[in-house]
Amino acid sequence: MPAFDSPSDITYGDYFTAVCDYLSPQRVHHLLGAVARVLERRLASERLAGIRIHLIKHGAFYHPALLTFDVGGDLVSLVVNVAVSNTGRCRLPSETACLQALERDFAEDWIPRVFDSGIGCVPGQPPLPMFAAEWFADFHELHRISSPDDHQAWAVWDAVRGPWHLDETQVAAFFRQSMAILTCYFDPHTLCAIIDWHHAAGDFVVQENAGALAVRLITVRRYAPLFQLHADDSVGLETLLDALAVFFMRSSLWMRLDRVDGVGALVWAGDHTVAPMWQGFIQGLESIARRNDFPVSFVEGVRHYFARHQCNDWQEIGEAIVGRCAADLPEAALMSAHLGAHVAVLRQSIHSSVL
Repeated sequence: MPAFDSPSDITYGDYFTAVCDYLSPQRVHHLLGAVARVLERRLASERLAGIRIHLIKHGAFYHPALLTFDVGGDLVSLVVNVAVSNTGRCRLPSETACLQALERDFAEDWIPRVFDSGIGCVPGQPPLPMFAAEWFADFHELHRISSPDDHQAWAVWDAVRGPWHLDETQVAAFFRQSMAILTCYFDPHTLCAIIDWHHAAGDFVVQENAGALAVRLITVRRYAPLFQLHADDSVGLETLLDALAVFFMRSSLWMRLDRVDGVGALVWAGDHTVAPMWQGFIQGLESIARRNDFPVSFVEGVRHYFARHQCNDWQEIGEAIVGRCAADLPEAALMSAHLGAHVAVLRQSIHSSVL
């Protein structure tokens, strides 16, 4: 019986056959090098006792499999993202390239490392492209949940301890760190940014340690410039500031979107999430400044440039961003409905930080 929504009617048996085919002896030997990197020590291939394969979820683009390597009693997991649908097949090469480029160009470790890519073959079916990457152990997907009293709550899908909810401090930490991650990977020379992410897809994951929250981004579907520059154009200060304003507005709007339980109705996060986003943006700017040896005045300059924007300036930026969305995109309608209120609280957060 077909198990996947794809033109080729891939079954569960086909899926696991393809993953096993991908795991050739030569590739397993190569992936043991990745396991050694995770364990931070050298391994001998004869210590491998076995590999367990689990289908984790049916994603919009990939159907990830968790590979658990038993190496001398140590269990180490990697993820293999398998592209079953045509959309996933088209997306996988560019995502692999984006992840590899960001790992090469940035020292931060907030996105997964790519260890290998290839195909798995199934008799009578087209080959399934896939890539092996770092698995963020003990990190979990989270989503808004429905509440009878309209109280906004976020549930973490923890398979070990069971679902648990973020408290107010953790909600703020989630939005602050998520924005900091996106901002950190902004390139001030090319104006490239991570885009096409969505909370509803579970793209950001969290880990709790003694109440403190850590956040990671598990996918980079697209890394592209916010503005199209001519080949001989250099990015001047004015262009950079304008791009940062667009980036922050765009990211802050999308950051407030999710679906109930990840698959239900679109929902909009409350105003209390905006100030943490602004704090995360500033943290990300500080990372940009350090990495590029910008003067110490850079962050304050951006802060004051943003503070000079009036509500109508932010409104125009927001309308332009929403206007570039597909007309029938549900997210666009929700962003448009909340844009005015979003602008007001965003500007208040910015002004409060410069007073």
